[in-house]
Amino acid sequence: MPAEQPLLIYVNVPFCNSKCHFCDWVTEVPLADLRLTPESSPRRRYVAALAEQITTHAPALAGLGYRPQIMYWGGGTASILTTDEIETVAGALSSRFDLSGVTEATIEGSPESMDPVKLRLFRAAGFNRISIGVQSFDDARLRRIGRVHSAEQAARAVDMAAEAGFGNINIDLIVGFPGQDVDEVSRTIQRAVTLPVNHFSVYPYRPSNGTVMRKQVRRGLSEIDVDEQLRSYAHARDLLAGHGFGEYATAYFGGPRCESDEVYYKLTMDWIGFGSGANSLIGTRFLLNDRGGLHRFNSAPHRFDSDIPASSPQLTRHFLAQALTTVDGMDARTFQLRTGRSLRAACEEPTVRPMLEQINRRGRLIADSRGIRLHREDMASTYITMNSVDLYAATEQLGG
Repeated sequence: MPAEQPLLIYVNVPFCNSKCHFCDWVTEVPLADLRLTPESSPRRRYVAALAEQITTHAPALAGLGYRPQIMYWGGGTASILTTDEIETVAGALSSRFDLSGVTEATIEGSPESMDPVKLRLFRAAGFNRISIGVQSFDDARLRRIGRVHSAEQAARAVDMAAEAGFGNINIDLIVGFPGQDVDEVSRTIQRAVTLPVNHFSVYPYRPSNGTVMRKQVRRGLSEIDVDEQLRSYAHARDLLAGHGFGEYATAYFGGPRCESDEVYYKLTMDWIGFGSGANSLIGTRFLLNDRGGLHRFNSAPHRFDSDIPASSPQLTRHFLAQALTTVDGMDARTFQLRTGRSLRAACEEPTVRPMLEQINRRGRLIADSRGIRLHREDMASTYITMNSVDLYAATEQLGG
């Protein structure tokens, strides 16, 4: 029998109630596909295809010794699923995988798609953590960025999650929007800390290619003030620290730490991604089903659109960019294990070294026998300043 290996299971739900103006995930997804209703044939087929993909790949993963330790349903908007859809997907997973060893199971969602019945069903399905995309507690800002919920709906969603039995609740917030000042950020953080939340993801706004807000910036309809972004993030960090929520990585505050994100950022284990738009890292191979490829996925859910070595320079840039937003950075032994290549050799690649040089000009890179990381005091400022310039494609920007 092969040695047991921990595994993260990711399930992608590529549907939303709106196409948010800041979100780079939805740029490649046609609006008609993004907003498919439960009654539509393509959405019904998608849920069936998800179950088929799980059924197809689970035996091979078990045969390789993988045992699930973390589970995450995201998107898109995972909470948009109906109770029947939830039961179909959850049933496929529980019947094909031994989920008894899962320590963290997160469901991701948006406030307008949550209700008490659905939240209780998620708890019954084994989810012990919920991540709610709030973004702001300012109604004018929510309308401006294309959200379809109100600040009050967001607060109510958090309360409903707590009432349903979730003791580990994260909310996503964004600071540094064009035209957003520190006072607005302060009001949002002050409202957030009154809620039963133990973990906050506070992302500095990033002008991602293809988004409505990026186009507005290019047309001069709005402007990014990097200094204001730096002040806003520092102010949010100080406010959260004052309420006992310490920063353990750029944008992450409180505890317990988000185990699933640490897997992606530090490559601490392999993962399998189910669904259109999901990626996987299995045995030093990177597998991908393209975003926006829902109909292709529906017709052949057992196949992946891409299957490339995890050691490819493009992936090295992506892995390092994410790792450098964490205190630990990228561990050399872990990188070798996940990619099959030495970290030192990967950093010398002609398309990798220039990115690291750019990062080092904005922050202090530390490279030694342990691996590579940024000086802790430089992580957030480097993230923000790097993301304000067109150095790389959106997915290769720092933290992209």
